[in-house]
Amino acid sequence: MSMEEGKMDKKSVHEAINRMQIEDSLRQEFEGTLPNRVSRYLQVKPHPIIGNTHFAAISSECRYLHRDGHYYGCIALTQAVAEALVKFLCSKNSWRPKNTFETNVKKLSERGVILEEAKEHLDRIWENRDDYHHLNPNIEKDREKLEGLAKEKLLSLNYIEGEVFAFSIVEGKVMPKYPRYWDISDNKANVFLRFE
Repeated sequence: MSMEEGKMDKKSVHEAINRMQIEDSLRQEFEGTLPNRVSRYLQVKPHPIIGNTHFAAISSECRYLHRDGHYYGCIALTQAVAEALVKFLCSKNSWRPKNTFETNVKKLSERGVILEEAKEHLDRIWENRDDYHHLNPNIEKDREKLEGLAKEKLLSLNYIEGEVFAFSIVEGKVMPKYPRYWDISDNKANVFLRFE
């Protein structure tokens, strides 16, 4: 065996040992945090079916971030999804969204597209948005409070998605309350399922 082959063997062995150590560490972390992850997930179960919009999969990622204890990411991503959803509502109601979230929400409310309760939920999601977006020094640092904030914002997003993508099941078919928010072609809706 040449020196080069010996080096390769040592390198391969070192990489294999390193991989096993990382796998073991991740397994222990996962098993140790599993009960809390399950609890957090059950606290913010998603609306089960929404339109297959450009933000549908990302909305689900918000829940995974909360489930896994990544509260800063959850808060910031939930705010981004809310912004995308508000622009989506403006577009689907035939007007060009403005540059500011607050202006768009106000217009949606004034035109009766969303009810006052939905506006309040959107305002809660957006609260302190710039602080989390820009990571200003005054953002919450207490993990317990962060968990509560992330949960609150996700529950508000759940409410909004539940209103926008409200549906009933009639004779085994999904019947959207507001069909204009769904991509429907030939009496079939393109949906994003969240039945985990």
